[in-house]
Amino acid sequence: MKREFIAIAMFSICLQSCVKDEIKSSQIDQVESFANENLAKEKFAIILSKAVSSNQSMRNFIQEEALKMIDNDYDVFYPFIKDEILENNLSFRDNLLKVTDQETLSKIESQLPLLTIYVPTLPSGFSPETWRSKSEIPSVVAEGNYKNNELAFFQNGEEKIKIKANQIPGFPTLVVKSNERIAVKNKALLANSRSSQNVKANYQFISNEFENKEIRRGVAKVTDARDLNISKKANSTSLTGVSWGERKTTIDLDLYNVATSGIFHTITAYKEFENQLDAWQRDYVYYRLQPNSTEGKFQRGVYKEFIHYLSISESGFNLMTNTNSDPDDPILTRTKVGSPNFWSDGYFELRFDVISNSKDGVGERFTDIKSIKPQDLFDIEYAVVAGSVYDIKKITPKFAKVDIPLQEWDLENLTYGWKISVSELDQASTSTVSTTNTSKFATNFGLDNIKKGLKFGVSAEISSSKTHTYTVQNVTDELGDVLVYFGDRLCLGETSTGYLFNTAYNSNISMMIAPKKMTPIGQ
Repeated sequence: MKREFIAIAMFSICLQSCVKDEIKSSQIDQVESFANENLAKEKFAIILSKAVSSNQSMRNFIQEEALKMIDNDYDVFYPFIKDEILENNLSFRDNLLKVTDQETLSKIESQLPLLTIYVPTLPSGFSPETWRSKSEIPSVVAEGNYKNNELAFFQNGEEKIKIKANQIPGFPTLVVKSNERIAVKNKALLANSRSSQNVKANYQFISNEFENKEIRRGVAKVTDARDLNISKKANSTSLTGVSWGERKTTIDLDLYNVATSGIFHTITAYKEFENQLDAWQRDYVYYRLQPNSTEGKFQRGVYKEFIHYLSISESGFNLMTNTNSDPDDPILTRTKVGSPNFWSDGYFELRFDVISNSKDGVGERFTDIKSIKPQDLFDIEYAVVAGSVYDIKKITPKFAKVDIPLQEWDLENLTYGWKISVSELDQASTSTVSTTNTSKFATNFGLDNIKKGLKFGVSAEISSSKTHTYTVQNVTDELGDVLVYFGDRLCLGETSTGYLFNTAYNSNISMMIAPKKMTPIGQ
């Protein structure tokens, strides 16, 4: 018996050792892969810096293509444009071959199937719209290619300047990066593709949110005056003056924002149950239940839950921009520290996974991806470090209007609680994960979706657990989960400017979630 025990113990030790070796080997492979990609990006940055330094046609073309926003960001996707003919009657690729050789360029193309040139918006006011491409020669940088915590910028093939990881350039800059919004369909077919049309057929947008179906022809704004605080000019979809510390649990909306969000009915629900703080306002919205009228039919097709507003804390900002890392994790040490800062990565790509359970035994899960400007989520103040180099002086989170549709809340068939997971996408490769969700079902329903009684009524609720399997990006910044319940209060009361609404939140994110009226009753 003792021998059997020793044999089993030895086998267990060997198995654990093999697993550790496999994990270590996998980590080494990932580190080597990232190192090779970074080297290829740096080589391309040097080549591009040579090409744009003396070639106005190249600069003009890059600006024009960036302004088209093919993936709803200012990205120039190299595989799509490399064969385009420029003003000098040479293709983009042929212009590069004037400053490098065929073998080098072909190897880079093979190593970087998602090769992209990004035109950033910088604290100095430089942007795709304000770039004076005829006269301004940009420096070129390889995204995330930090060495000794410094990032090198190239001009005409030579290193011009280095800045620290927490600093931001103000001088005209182009960023060489891998695209996070486009994925390769089939790498084997891509390797054998010859024509530009065949190449395009082997790529796909990872979300409809990223596919710009109306490619715009942007016009550069030639100006001599650039605004240091350009990043504070958020568009009209964001709410200003809302402090994270003061407001992460609530959001104050004026009547205009209430109207444009389609949530006036939540104010009516609040007034119906004004003296019953524990009442479920969604009972009124979805079933027309009132204190003295406690039976009602589900208002099918009239309302749908939406994530109306989103705010991200400063800790969430740091997480998304990879300013922190785990020194004990070799992958994080090599890739997270050297990952893109927000200035070099453009819009945030946020993924929302909503999970609930349904009575038919099938787990309900739906995903939406939203592209959001950093300027819509944060007021960012900069300070000049030296010359045209900046750092961040202050970050003030605010609520951005995001309008993400979820689904109608049919309480008879869907659980009382939903889980919403939020992450920021960094790369286009994917893997499969599973999660188990446990929640309650209400049982106080009669025929034809008629709810009997407020809240759970006199019936006993039942619990259910379901496992959900879905695909996620391999490299993401997890901002965490929030739980939303049918019984959560929606409107909290009047304020001097409008009405106060409840939010669902954790330490990184705060979301205002409420049913939006989709169609008038009876239509």
